[in-house]
Amino acid sequence: MNRPAGAPARPIDTGAPARPADTGVAARIDQALGLAERLFLVLANLCLALMFVLNVANIAWRGLADVSLKFVWPWTLLLFVWMTFFGFYVIYRRSKDIMVDYFVELLGPRALRATRILSDSLCAALMLLMLVEAPTTLGNQVGDMELIPLQRYWMSVPLFLAATLLLVHFVLDAVKAVQGVPEPRKDYSVDAE
Repeated sequence: MNRPAGAPARPIDTGAPARPADTGVAARIDQALGLAERLFLVLANLCLALMFVLNVANIAWRGLADVSLKFVWPWTLLLFVWMTFFGFYVIYRRSKDIMVDYFVELLGPRALRATRILSDSLCAALMLLMLVEAPTTLGNQVGDMELIPLQRYWMSVPLFLAATLLLVHFVLDAVKAVQGVPEPRKDYSVDAE
């Protein structure tokens, strides 16, 4: 059966009883995370566009004046780091990360649910560890960046924003898994496209 382009991924039976759609706090948190996802996607694309414009201008200026715009390289580095950190949240939020779930699916719905809870717990713990270490990391990043009037710690701010949002995302998904809300999963069959 063909699924129309843009149709949501099909939920997989997790063996838990079906629950009605959540309209409470969890739904509002999920909606706020979705808004942050769209904002971070725009910011990541904006960083990419600025890198492109700055580098095209630098190449053109070098061709015309035989002189490089010295500020382009440090800004390109900063924008690339920011783009990566903004995209980090979007990738995980959209489940575009690498998943190897073939063997778990063979084990059935209970294994899917257990690995979902385990995965969410491990990822939430990792995000929490990053956030616990954030003050130390930011405190060690002192001094101005080369040719950029910003302190070095500004390079890491999007990382910790993404880690905070991902912590909420993984905790919320673990709660949904415990409550029996099915996980939206991709259909990898030939007929899915």
